[in-house]
Amino acid sequence: LTGAMGAMERINSTPLPFAYVSHLRTFLLLYLLGMPVALHSSWGWATPVVTFLVAFAMLGIEGAAVACERPFGLNRNHLPMDYFCQVVAK
Repeated sequence: LTGAMGAMERINSTPLPFAYVSHLRTFLLLYLLGMPVALHSSWGWATPVVTFLVAFAMLGIEGAAVACERPFGLNRNHLPMDYFCQVVAK
């Protein structure tokens, strides 16, 4: 049990490297800002709609990745550690 607790603490306290996160977010922003320019000739008036849908999907994936980076906490999307502890205690 102590080993599992230590492993969970290591997972919780090990963030992604800043350079990786910064690089990913910068290129995601550049991609989404350049997308309307690249799509305008082929999509015409539908360019804002297509850009919005792609941006919604990509930013949603990035938000899910941020939420998965910290799996332990008290929010709804975090692992239910209190329940896990009750099961182990029984």
